[in-house]
Amino acid sequence: MSREGSDPIQYTISHFKEIARQNRSAENATIPHDRDRCVICHPDLAGPEPFPVYLEVMVESVLVRRPKLDEDLVAQMNSDREMLGLEGDLTVARLLRGDPDAMVSWVDWTRDALATGLGLLSIHSPASLDFDLDEQEEAGYAQLIESKIRQMIETQKKAAQ
Repeated sequence: MSREGSDPIQYTISHFKEIARQNRSAENATIPHDRDRCVICHPDLAGPEPFPVYLEVMVESVLVRRPKLDEDLVAQMNSDREMLGLEGDLTVARLLRGDPDAMVSWVDWTRDALATGLGLLSIHSPASLDFDLDEQEEAGYAQLIESKIRQMIETQKKAAQ
């Protein structure tokens, strides 16, 4: 199934984490890699349910780009809020306290980051699958998506303290 005994899922996660580290997610299809071991190039390597693998690739990649709650992440959330006509009044302290309004923005930002990443994975190769979070929730993955969002927020929160 995979060359040299390497787990294709771990290979793929490592590959996309490096792409995230280089901030080249938008051009991920052009970055050289071992396509035979890439689960995004060969979704069949992910097993019968590729969505959880795609989601994990994105969770790990987003956490490379945004490993902790900091002023830059808060500025992005505030910018998103302002585009929605809301006040851009989030602070690190409000988020760390768990202010309900602030937490909605954090969850929304995290969900948007995952959705954007999944969209970028869909253009990785001709065989890449295209997953929409709303559709996947309806298909039975709502708890998985919610748990991954919570995991990401907790990771970012712990790294900020």
